[in-house]
Amino acid sequence: MQRQFCFILLLLVAMLTPAASAQEAKRKNNARQWPPVLPGSRTEVYKTVGDTKLNIYIYEPAGHKPTDKRPAIVFFFGGGWRNGSPAQFEEHCKHFAGRGMVAMTADYRVASRQDVTAKECVADAKSAVRWIRANAERRGIDPNRIAAGGGSAGGHIAACTGLIPGWEQAGEDTSISS
Repeated sequence: MQRQFCFILLLLVAMLTPAASAQEAKRKNNARQWPPVLPGSRTEVYKTVGDTKLNIYIYEPAGHKPTDKRPAIVFFFGGGWRNGSPAQFEEHCKHFAGRGMVAMTADYRVASRQDVTAKECVADAKSAVRWIRANAERRGIDPNRIAAGGGSAGGHIAACTGLIPGWEQAGEDTSISS
């Protein structure tokens, strides 16, 4: 009986591994492409610094309308402030959009592409949250129900948007809270 169970378990793992590997390969391919293409999202530029345009990838719930007042969440990718891609949170965004939230994953400048420090990463995250608030009515978002999260460095900059005063991008309307 125990042998049969082990055999069935191994068989299931063997059957599921190719699908998981294919999904992982797709995610890695999206992460390498720059800027990434995230199917099912609406892409908007939330900030331009010099020649760099920073995109935010928006996933909306089924039947979403601009007149809605939905809660929103924005994710920032990890990568040690050196690299990474918004594609890291593509599946998370689909998950939350499927549960009624407007879910977003935002690009931000990193050391390997724009030769910046963590301070600029924080400024970009604050700009993204400010952009979401400023465009809340147009996007059908409740500006008082926005969550920010991320992985590793992205988690740090998400926390900084709500906890660290200052480090704002010069020239932005700071009357709109980040």
